[in-house]
Amino acid sequence: MSLQMLEEPVSKYTNHQMIVVASNFKVSDAAKVMTESKVDSIIVFEDDDVIGIVTQKDILSDVVAKGKDPTKITIKEIMHKPIISIDKDAKVKEAIALMSKHDIRRLIVRNEKRPIGIISQKMIVGNICDTDALLPELEIPHKIRCPYCDSLFDEKKSLSSHIDNIHIGRGLLEGDLSKM
Repeated sequence: MSLQMLEEPVSKYTNHQMIVVASNFKVSDAAKVMTESKVDSIIVFEDDDVIGIVTQKDILSDVVAKGKDPTKITIKEIMHKPIISIDKDAKVKEAIALMSKHDIRRLIVRNEKRPIGIISQKMIVGNICDTDALLPELEIPHKIRCPYCDSLFDEKKSLSSHIDNIHIGRGLLEGDLSKM
């Protein structure tokens, strides 16, 4: 993640497509709305106030995995509250810190007190295009990749032998320059 991105306002990465439903909405109906709207979370309101958030993971973990009937459970029963929010002008690094502090993946973005969207870890990470992370840093643990052909090896000695035999010629990595 670039340092520049961390200093940008969260409004740049905010998804303004919020689905807001009443707290007495049934989980089965919420799941349908989420699927049709192609969102992974919904905002819960009651008495004209935002009171919680429900994610697809909440539905799977708190209803489906526990064998509860989604047509009888309301979203108020499984929602996360209180809502954690951040101002639209706050920096991305502040959003990341707040998510980390509360062990959550989404924040409600507000313009003063009014909710205007959601920012999530996925939105931040998904918007990293040209960053400092190079592909060789994302290697398979305990494997070494040949920088020339991407073959994988269990140890440095095998990689060295492979480079010697295939890419450079015998002995060059060991200092035998007579083969050049």
